[in-house]
Amino acid sequence: MLRRDFIKTLLAIPFIPALSTPASSKNSPQYAMVIDVERCIGCGKCVIACKIENHVPEELPISRTWIEGYLDGRKVVMNTKDNPFLNSKAESGFYVPKLCNHCANAPCINVCPVYARFHTKEGVVLVDKETCIGCKYCITACPYGATFVHPEEKVTDKCTFCYHRIKRGLKPACVLVCPTGARKFGELREGSEIYELLKRSRVRVLKPEAGTLPKVFYVNLDAEVEL
Repeated sequence: MLRRDFIKTLLAIPFIPALSTPASSKNSPQYAMVIDVERCIGCGKCVIACKIENHVPEELPISRTWIEGYLDGRKVVMNTKDNPFLNSKAESGFYVPKLCNHCANAPCINVCPVYARFHTKEGVVLVDKETCIGCKYCITACPYGATFVHPEEKVTDKCTFCYHRIKRGLKPACVLVCPTGARKFGELREGSEIYELLKRSRVRVLKPEAGTLPKVFYVNLDAEVEL
């Protein structure tokens, strides 16, 4: 399906910003993730599963996905097993999982001087680690704070939607382990589970003013969240 067809598809869904359109290739599935903030309990299983699946040392304070907890009026980033808020049962709190948004208009791709970042035919943003020189331009350009330099590999790293899994028809690790079904992943096409979920839900994207055309959508995201 061509990009213009996806624009038409998204325009047909009420309340979904038309700018949230993936870079697409003809006849290739286009993937998106939907996160229901009201379902997230801040258990951190997604963070741990991501680190294990993608070989990011669990003891390091970095992660391809992380959780921001808004507890008792304060923001807490919960991305390590030692964080005291990771299993918090605070009643006056909610949790917002974050990750690379796999933007169709990805700033990180646009600024890379060695073309180490690219879109797959499915619209997933990947890093060629053999080409990356660790200049950190992509880190500066990303409005979501989703990229980091791997301290052991010395090149940039980030969420890949578990591309090695979805190519085999499997779900991303974070989606697979979520005990409440807060994360949904699938093809962004008319009639799909993702499409229908977006169609019937109150949907937002992070930093819409950046014009990045993200492929991560949020359901029931509170306005007080620091986008």
